[in-house]
Amino acid sequence: MIERGRISNIQAAMLGITSLTIIGHLILLTIILQQSRQDGWIAAIFGTILGLMGIIAIVKLSQTFPGLTLIEILYSQFSWVGKIVCVLYLFYFFIMAILGVRLFAESYKLIMSDTPMWAFVAIILMLTGFIVYSGLESLGRLNQIMLPVLVIFAIGVVFLTMGEKKDYSNLLPILGNGFPRVAIGSLSVMGWFGEFVVLGMVLPYVQNPKKLVKTGIWTAAITLLFFLGPITGPIALFGPVEAAKMSFPTFSEVRYISAGEVINRFDAIAILFWTVGLMIRVSIFYYGLSLGIGQIFKLRSYQPLVIPLAWMIGVGSFIFVENFSELNEFLLHTYVPLNILMGSLIPLLLFIVSIVIISVQKKKREHD
Repeated sequence: MIERGRISNIQAAMLGITSLTIIGHLILLTIILQQSRQDGWIAAIFGTILGLMGIIAIVKLSQTFPGLTLIEILYSQFSWVGKIVCVLYLFYFFIMAILGVRLFAESYKLIMSDTPMWAFVAIILMLTGFIVYSGLESLGRLNQIMLPVLVIFAIGVVFLTMGEKKDYSNLLPILGNGFPRVAIGSLSVMGWFGEFVVLGMVLPYVQNPKKLVKTGIWTAAITLLFFLGPITGPIALFGPVEAAKMSFPTFSEVRYISAGEVINRFDAIAILFWTVGLMIRVSIFYYGLSLGIGQIFKLRSYQPLVIPLAWMIGVGSFIFVENFSELNEFLLHTYVPLNILMGSLIPLLLFIVSIVIISVQKKKREHD
């Protein structure tokens, strides 16, 4: 076994919460506001319920083949088809890691426009490379320390924004644009939760696998709770039309906060939130990619792969898109269907097929 570390169920849930929450702020929020406008909070609730299908499927798949990661399950249990899907998942992890690195660079460009892009890319890869090299336990413990700090800052921001000129009547009328707009937004949220599939590389190393279904449900519920405020806040402050036009609505909302005449640059809190969140998110996909490749080639350790993969992710972040406009196009038209496929549909299909295979094998043994 390449990975000998162990994490608790709480640490696994916290990894999912941090990764999903930050990508929700940077990506999903803009998409939801464009698709569902003032009904985005309704879309978030329905989308979370849909997203639970993929979460429970990947958890059940992990419980069906205990001790095996998603890549090991595909490579050893599903014949040549599984090997093809296995490669697709490694490529998916690679794309998601690239996306996180590029989002990190783009968010920092907002406040340091004269700094070259490669500097931000180098910083995030050095940080995440060290974390991945240190192993799963280090990643779990680091996130366990950082997530409560982020939550405290987030709660502080919520209280500070309460004093702003918000008009929650902007959330009315409910279903004013019809249910189809809500349904489209729900699918986007479902795709967002599809990123949970990367935890299929982590679940075998959780201390109490029997409680993983409960862990997955709590992860989804808490993530939804953390997401409802960022949806309703920009709408109440700017209105649904203006909020939908913003690239980073949360960042724009935080910039309006002031505490007296001296302290008025609370946008640094948003940058801190994004920095830590993206660092954890990139690390998870980076770890899944490194571990998966190491398991396919039956290496004794995945650590020799960390530096070469850092170079590949760094180069890929520049080739991936040329500018933020192209990145936004990817997010609007490719990100959601890709995540629904890789994070919900395929895990659900794999779980159903695995049940059929095990049932057939059991009947065969009984017949013999």
